[in-house]
This record gives sequence, C-alpha cells and structure tokens, in this order.
Amino acid sequence: MTTIAVTGATDGIGRATARRLLAAGHRVLVHARSEERGRPVVDALAGDGGGEAVLVTGDLASLAEVRGLAEQIRDAGGTDVLIHNAGVWVRGAAPRLSADGIELTLAVNVLAPHLLTGLLAEDLAAREGARLLWLGSGMAAAGRPKPTALGGERGPRQAYADSKACDIALAMAWGRRLPTVASAAFDPGWVDTKLAGPGAPGSPDTSAETLAFCATEADLRQAPYWHDHAPTPVPGRLRDQGLQDAIAAVCDRMTGLAAPARS
Repeated sequence: MTTIAVTGATDGIGRATARRLLAAGHRVLVHARSEERGRPVVDALAGDGGGEAVLVTGDLASLAEVRGLAEQIRDAGGTDVLIHNAGVWVRGAAPRLSADGIELTLAVNVLAPHLLTGLLAEDLAAREGARLLWLGSGMAAAGRPKPTALGGERGPRQAYADSKACDIALAMAWGRRLPTVASAAFDPGWVDTKLAGPGAPGSPDTSAETLAFCATEADLRQAPYWHDHAPTPVPGRLRDQGLQDAIAAVCDRMTGLAAPARS
C-alpha cells in the first residue's frame, strides 16, 4: 500500500484526489488546517474504497506549524508521495501577511511546500519510487518572480501568478536536489473551486484524475510539467536552472532550511 500525503485535502481538487487515491486502495495522509476542519472530511472519506485515511494538520501560513506537520507525517510512518496541492489567492479583507509577517500568498503557496519538502527530504530520498508533485497553474506563464524580491508588494493576481511560477521552478530545483525522487509540477487547468470562483469550465474530479495518475502511474521522468495526463511545456524563463536554483536558495533562507548536499 503506497502512502500519499495531500495538502489542502479538505475540499476542491485535494479532496477529490484523496477520494480517488483511497478508492484505489492507497493510504492517504489527508492534510487540513485544523482538527476541527479535517476530522469531518476524514470521517466522510474513510469509507471510500480499500484505502486508509489519516488526518494530519497544520496551518501552512505558519512556518512553525509546517514543521509540526512534517513531524506528524514522520510519526505516521512517512510518505512515499508528497502532493503540494494547498494554495491561496488573497482577496477582499483576507489578511495580507502570514503568522511570520511574510506576504501570505508566498508563505502558503511557496515557502510552506518548500519547507515541508526539505523537512521530509531525507525520508523521501530513501524510498524507492518516491514522488513530489507541485500544483502549478496556467497563470504561471504570467509570473515574474524575482529571487531578490520574493513576497514584495504586488496585486493579488500577480502575487498568485508569481507563486505558481515559483512552484514550477521549485519542482525542477528539488528534482536536482533529490535525484532519486521524481519531482514534477501539474497544471490543473481552470477549475471550479473556491479559489478559482464560479464560471471555470473544469471540475475538481477531472483535475484529480490526472493528479492521481501523476502520483501513482505517470513516468514523471519524462517531463517536469504535466497537464491532462501528458507532459506540457514549461513556461519559457522558468526553464532557466539558474533562476530555479536562485528561487530555491531564497526559500532556504526565508524558511531557515539548510539546502541538502548534492549527491
């Protein structure tokens, strides 16, 4: 039984992916922001297929809670696949800063998955067939992340586009840092979720089908970016390894993570 951790698994694509993986008989670590938010979801998912649903919690807007989440995953026996699905698009009266005083979109969408990956890197590297999946977006093509100005002042739309560009870059940077782990990003398309809002043509179930495929069956070594069951082009400047590594290095500093030694 493969163990697969899915962040942001209480609704949308994350919940639909967890349901598919459970139906296929996998053990799924279902991440929620809190016990109160996650327990009803895990209870509802528990009867789906022959898999096992295990709740893990942590607010990704807090670096301390990301560290606590990593500890829970280790206590649960670790994971063979880590899916970075959770994300935010800051709107309206939502807070603009994280618990650590960092721009919230960067904190949740970029720094949290980077730190979680680093904290679990040693265990992942020791597992045969381990995988890392990062949620990209079609909006990443409009991203203009500057390593020297991550989290700087910008509108919500640009902040989101920049964060998704960073996620694609980090998928490739971590693929080099952990050569035994297959690391790739996934473009879910424009999907009708709380983040995207009404009017999106795609459904969480359709995106979850491809995400589950990437987590369990796809040969991720073929390409670093996937969409609709197939490789898809990486947006131009994100192919630059120098940019990828620079973004990862800044994330190391902002999270207090020591970069792993290259093998």
